[in-house]
Amino acid sequence: EAGLASWPLVPGHEWSGRIIALGSGCPSHFPVGQRVVGEHATGCRALEASDSTVMKPREASATLGCTDCAARGGFLRCPRRAETGFFRRPGALQTFMRFPAAQLHVLPDSVPRELAALAEPLATALKAVRLAGLSAESQQEDSASRTVVVGDGPVALLVLQALRWRRCRVACLVGANASRLRRASELGADSVWNVAERDADGLVTSLQDAGELPSVVIEAAGTPSAVALSIKLAAPGGQVVLLGLSGNRVSEIRADDIVLKQLVVRGSLASEPEDWRAAAEMMSSGAMQSVVTHTLVGLDRYGQAIHLVKDPPQGMLKLQILLGVDESCDWGTVAVADGSPRSKRARIA
Repeated sequence: EAGLASWPLVPGHEWSGRIIALGSGCPSHFPVGQRVVGEHATGCRALEASDSTVMKPREASATLGCTDCAARGGFLRCPRRAETGFFRRPGALQTFMRFPAAQLHVLPDSVPRELAALAEPLATALKAVRLAGLSAESQQEDSASRTVVVGDGPVALLVLQALRWRRCRVACLVGANASRLRRASELGADSVWNVAERDADGLVTSLQDAGELPSVVIEAAGTPSAVALSIKLAAPGGQVVLLGLSGNRVSEIRADDIVLKQLVVRGSLASEPEDWRAAAEMMSSGAMQSVVTHTLVGLDRYGQAIHLVKDPPQGMLKLQILLGVDESCDWGTVAVADGSPRSKRARIA
């Protein structure tokens, strides 16, 4: 209600598909039939640039004077940006869609379309890991950063997988759902902690007994209490990355904990192009497992999907809609490959 989206709109923020037609000037690495995923947001000035085949979106924005878009990652704060399935760009819940080639990323056929459609939340998870300064190059198996993930939803489980891919040790994943916590253990968390059954003070003691408090805590729960817990769990001199959104609810934190422990606390919003490249690399390597638990087939099931999301059955983690049953067609995403939103696009089905 307080966001930028308005009716009517075509939803579908997370998607994958195949290119079925190309606009003029599309790059040669986008052949018809190629499986692709697409970045979710474009800054306003990139939308207005007449030749973004020459200027990258951020460069175009800087040239045309948008102060938000000129800053690194600033396009995510631009009030005139376009976001797929939210505003100024139709989403993927349609038979075909047009999409700028400059924001498409290639995936091999070895990545199933159901998994490929998780590229957007995976890129979001990878950005949080990147902002914490964690990369495969910085981690050695014998001295990997000790991390904790607060949250047990789909994004939290993707953060867990991103950390493991970056060779980080996930000392604990914290949540309140037993089945999701079991899944976290399967995905590589050293331990899990159910806050619905045990208190946070016990978690601090448990982490200390197991070695030390984590140098990095990534909050991906989207609840006010999770912010305070994340700050409490971080080791002195450590980092807290806040990834969840709580719907403008107020979080009560003790600022002295931040000051006395000299913590670095930062927010991580959505994703940037480098995170999409990392997501494509991670999925292509086979390092990612799905967090989808329920699937519906066909656009006519959209109403049922909304009902299930509003009133989820026991064990549901994430629901996905497939727009066709023929894998050779990949109906549901048509890529229009292009450097500019006005021309040279890819049409995706």
